[in-house]
Amino acid sequence: MIRSMVLATALAICMLPPTSAQADDEDTTVTPGANTLDVGIVENNDGGNVGGNANDATAIGHTSEPQPTVVYVPICLHGDALENGSGFGCPTGEQLECGEGGVVFTIFVTQPGETTADSSDTCIEPGDPPPTPEATPPVDIPGEVLKAFEKVELPASTISIQPPGGQTLVNFKTILSTPGAKHQVTVHLDKVNIDVVLELTPSHFLWKHGDGTGQESTIAGAVWSEGANVDGEDFITHVYTKKLTAAQVSVDTTWSARFKGPKDTDWRPVDGTVTKVGEPVSLAVREATPQLVTAPN
Repeated sequence: MIRSMVLATALAICMLPPTSAQADDEDTTVTPGANTLDVGIVENNDGGNVGGNANDATAIGHTSEPQPTVVYVPICLHGDALENGSGFGCPTGEQLECGEGGVVFTIFVTQPGETTADSSDTCIEPGDPPPTPEATPPVDIPGEVLKAFEKVELPASTISIQPPGGQTLVNFKTILSTPGAKHQVTVHLDKVNIDVVLELTPSHFLWKHGDGTGQESTIAGAVWSEGANVDGEDFITHVYTKKLTAAQVSVDTTWSARFKGPKDTDWRPVDGTVTKVGEPVSLAVREATPQLVTAPN
């Protein structure tokens, strides 16, 4: 007799080869990192099968947390393995046989983040290793986090230019900046049915001056105010050396992230980045002309 049951859940982490992801939006690009991690079923440690006229359910798991839980419950020829006060086993008869000297089990699998187990029957014959249930394919948790990161709505990569008004001068330090602040969002991973918190940080900026040159930085620049030193380390500046009617100036912002799951005490890095491409702003570069003025009285 097959019965649904509720099992404890856990999640195991192990290394997988590199993976890659592509951005869905035209103005974003995704750069995968070098490593990803994998979550999957851990079979019994001794490598043997769990066949025979077992009187106990066999739990297959791992000491590290969290990971899926797999339990093998014998199907009895007479009676109910879950009743008669025994908890598990076949107290009123032998286990149901199958194949060449094998016995039948019901496999209960609880996915990470879930409370209700999926079940399926299997025949385990002498010498057979416990099968990996089709219901529990390996899940690349950091890869799923990267996919979720890719879909997060990031702030627009806008650029601020000083002096304001869409004009600057040749041989003058033009100041560039963009909004960019660390923030957190919560995303849901459907494959394992858990929520994780993403902490997003703008980590790299590519400034395009519109005159064929550009520069990179790890800061978002600062807006100048009276008394500030424009040569300070917080400022991003550019000096135009020739007149331009409409230089197209923009900045691309690359975001990095780290994440924390429901049972995590420490943050883990997301193995990849997402770049938000900025819309260009038109800037006229003019040449100042000396002009005599009347001295004030």
